[in-house]
Amino acid sequence: MRVQYVIALAVAAALLAPASMSLQAQGTPAPAPAPAPVLKKSAPPLRGQAELGFVQTAKLEGDTIVTTFQVKNLSVSNAIVGLQISEFWYDKAGNPLQGTGDRQRLRSPLQPLDVATITLRSPKVAGMTTPQYKFEQNNGTVKPVSMKGEKTLKPGPAS
Repeated sequence: MRVQYVIALAVAAALLAPASMSLQAQGTPAPAPAPAPVLKKSAPPLRGQAELGFVQTAKLEGDTIVTTFQVKNLSVSNAIVGLQISEFWYDKAGNPLQGTGDRQRLRSPLQPLDVATITLRSPKVAGMTTPQYKFEQNNGTVKPVSMKGEKTLKPGPAS
């Protein structure tokens, strides 16, 4: 008899516990959930040839030549994915110099009409005269368009 009484008491307590918790919860308002971060919607990747506007500056810092490119995606609807610039240095005879040059890649897609900065660093070596730059992307070729008249590039209007 005692066992039945203990079991009945345990069942009653189990049934009443959720009801008492709901009464306690009604007394205090629940905190508002934190707003979810708003992610910028990415444009579809550009396939084929990409037009890329750029402004280039170079300066000597100690024994390092620092070349800075401001690049702008000239497409109005597609993003350039995996944009990469490689630098190669040559001597007067046109032979490539070992140990010079650099390669840098944008880690995120360059959205339509957006501007990014890529900095290349190359050690200064005796005899280096002419640099050459190669622009690449993941889904095709890149047509670089020099925008020499502009000192800096500005992002296009937000759409």
